[in-house]
This record gives sequence, structure tokens and C-alpha cells, in this order.
Amino acid sequence: MTKTATPAEQARISRELQAFIDSVSEWDKALIEQAIEIFGADGRPFSMNTFRDLLPEMAHHTAGLVFLSMVNRKPKAIVEIGRVRSSSGPTHNKEIKVYVLAQYATWKAVA
Repeated sequence: MTKTATPAEQARISRELQAFIDSVSEWDKALIEQAIEIFGADGRPFSMNTFRDLLPEMAHHTAGLVFLSMVNRKPKAIVEIGRVRSSSGPTHNKEIKVYVLAQYATWKAVA
């Protein structure tokens, strides 16, 4: 049985997530955003699998937060279009999201 978070719990979770996102340095954020914008410039979909081997090791722990911050912007910078299995061993093949830059998002966007 799945429990739906109350509005108070959703607000708390949102604040905690924003605190994590805010903890990413401007340098790391800019590095990861630049990689995303360069890779996605021609409309190609991307996920953390795309960048894991391209980013410095220190960025691996913050990249997911940067992805979230780009999804949560108004207007959105990137849009989820699907899911794939992670290629990272420690994630045990869990699902991760696939994105495109917002200007390439069309009917494919996931609600």
C-alpha cells in the first residue's frame, strides 16, 4: 500500500530537497549544466548514464541534484521523457530518468 504525503510532508520534503540542491557549489552546478546543454544541444536524449564517465568523480554525487534543479526551474530547462536502467554498479540496475532540453520536449514529455 502506498501512502500519499500530506501537504505538510510535501512541503518539508520540498524544503529538504531544495537545501540539498542549494548545497551544490556554483562551480559544480555550472560544470554539469554546461555538459548537459552541450550534449543536448541537438535534441539527443540523455541520462546520468550519458555523463557518468565524462564528469569528474566529484560531480557524480551532485549531478542528480543539478538534474533536479533543471527540471524544477520555471520555465523548465530539461524535461523527463522516459526511464532506463542505470549503468552504475552501485545502483544495482535501478531505473533512472531520461531527459531532453526543454526546447526539444514535445508530446514525449512524461507527466
